[in-house]
Amino acid sequence: MRRNVRYLQLAGVQLAAIAVTILVCVFTASGQYADQAAMVATTASGNPVLRAAQHVSANYIIVVAAVTMLVGITAALVRRRFAEAAAASVIFVGSSVVTQVLKHEVIARPDLASGWGAYGNSLPSGHATIAIAAACAALFAAPNRMKFVLAPVLVTWAAVAGMGVIAAGWHRPSDVVTASLVVGFWYTIAALIVTAARHRHGQAAAVLTRPQRRLRGLAPVLVVGGAITAVALSAFYASGSGRTLVTAVLTVVTIIATVLGALAVSGGMPSARSRRASVASAV
Repeated sequence: MRRNVRYLQLAGVQLAAIAVTILVCVFTASGQYADQAAMVATTASGNPVLRAAQHVSANYIIVVAAVTMLVGITAALVRRRFAEAAAASVIFVGSSVVTQVLKHEVIARPDLASGWGAYGNSLPSGHATIAIAAACAALFAAPNRMKFVLAPVLVTWAAVAGMGVIAAGWHRPSDVVTASLVVGFWYTIAALIVTAARHRHGQAAAVLTRPQRRLRGLAPVLVVGGAITAVALSAFYASGSGRTLVTAVLTVVTIIATVLGALAVSGGMPSARSRRASVASAV
């Protein structure tokens, strides 16, 4: 029960950070100006890393996300890790649906920037959502020993995809940050669902290994840390500042914290196999 409360608290932190980001970046003049300026500067940059990220985002986000999800869920199902496969599906589908509903049905962007960049609402970013959600879902679907092998690749992919859609001029930084927070919200919900389902079926809690205990302790730090960097971006905008480097750093750190948070949350949950082993040893 205490574990479920913790997941609910982490989900609440994500929701609060989403609300702050939307309020400042969409519904204040300073937020709109700073956000638009950061996107324009990033798009105009000749930095080769940003140009490579732009190319990746323009051509490979959907394909890589689809392959990542297909491989991850198939591998989990083959190994009969049904709860993990379901959690990965919840993360990807939930994040994608909520992003589209927020962007097209809920948020109406007012013109507070005197017509500068006053096109329709683009928050949250759909492309960033599927890239980050696929990375986090893959970590949930992967067995524990593979999570640390996959994490550096998935973190890099998510960060490149997120910055790439900004460099391409498709999205402002706040769009990507909000997408990351939406994914973070859904993987805490996925963890809550898996934990509640196992408790309902009478599966006794397994004794966690030392790495699992460490990841469980690290999970709140990473999830809350990602929310804090998102709020920091909003505070930076609200102050009237719009330095591109600071904006880029805060955006990337939010993405990294989100994906590593998925590693920690999923890695801190004992698998069904470890639960069966603990029950057998008790008998």
